[in-house]
Amino acid sequence: MNILIVTQDYPDAKRSVYTFVKELVDQFALMGHCCCVIAPYSITKNKSFYKYRKKEGNVIVLRPNHLSLSNWSFFGFRPSLFFRKRALNKALNDLPFVPDVIYAHFWRSGREIYPYAKNKGIPLFVATGESQIPTSDVSLAFKDFYNYVRGVICVSTKNLVESVNNGMTTKEKCIFLPNAINNNIFNLQNKELCRNKLNIPSNAFVVAFCGAFIHRKGVGVLSAAIDSIKEEDVYSLFMGRSLGEEPSCRNILFKGPVPHNELSTYLNASDIFVLPTLNEGCCNAIIEAMACGLPIVSSDRPFNWDVLDSSNSILINPEDSSQVAAAIVRLRDDKDFRKVLSLGSLKKAGMLTIERRASKILEFINNKIKKYD
Repeated sequence: MNILIVTQDYPDAKRSVYTFVKELVDQFALMGHCCCVIAPYSITKNKSFYKYRKKEGNVIVLRPNHLSLSNWSFFGFRPSLFFRKRALNKALNDLPFVPDVIYAHFWRSGREIYPYAKNKGIPLFVATGESQIPTSDVSLAFKDFYNYVRGVICVSTKNLVESVNNGMTTKEKCIFLPNAINNNIFNLQNKELCRNKLNIPSNAFVVAFCGAFIHRKGVGVLSAAIDSIKEEDVYSLFMGRSLGEEPSCRNILFKGPVPHNELSTYLNASDIFVLPTLNEGCCNAIIEAMACGLPIVSSDRPFNWDVLDSSNSILINPEDSSQVAAAIVRLRDDKDFRKVLSLGSLKKAGMLTIERRASKILEFINNKIKKYD
């Protein structure tokens, strides 16, 4: 099958972004499908140009460079939309094949590719994994687009309910499939070897955080929680990009971005994973930490309930640093409890492999195509 994937962004040599899309596309290719990715590249946002066409394994990636000028408009004309549309059309004229199906990440990408899909009569599928579906994607003006979409792949029950309640799709068109991990990268490894590699003391109790340093991810709440713990024996690893809110607690062993294929070492060097996030679709970082056998401390909110429960996590109010601190202390002081949650994480992650997810998505796509043909 010839699959065209349209996405808002895609990893490159310098940036570990939308790695979850790349993992899925690579798995499609491993299963014998021909894949082409279109990921328009903002030269203003990234302050650089990128090679337009590149073959990555068995996947052709087209990154048409374009200007983005935020939401600036001139008498109703929005230059950013014009340049992005022109970039997308350039890539569509250079496709290596005629697509049998189009897979869009997320609703915005689906709207952008819809005119091409409809004109060519190509089945269109949308993946919804946004932390919150933007209001710009929800409008009665997009009714024809919503109706054209054959199926919607939802990473969480929350995303499914939001998409249906917003009138963007129907429950019958949806499938719920949580995000998944590449267990060739994220798996249980020897903690001492990982700590030696990173120069982390063997007797330290280490909390891992992975995500952008922003308010939504709860980096400030975690930082305050660690500083509030009376004993000064809790250390931390903050993996992520600085985007406005810096972790500043004591005993930070590492702070900064980490290449995606090296994250597993940092996670395996840790004792627990903490992410007091305010909103998610389905958090890849949590699933990756689970695959490394870490007990999870995260938000008691619907976006987590599909993958986190009492078997592998302590669920907390993400806006209450005292609850975060209490969870950290409990796990620090109760080794047996940590072991129980660790085993629960490994068991749950074992069902969330990229191979299984890719197979389920393709099965769903084939069934929907047959239904409409």
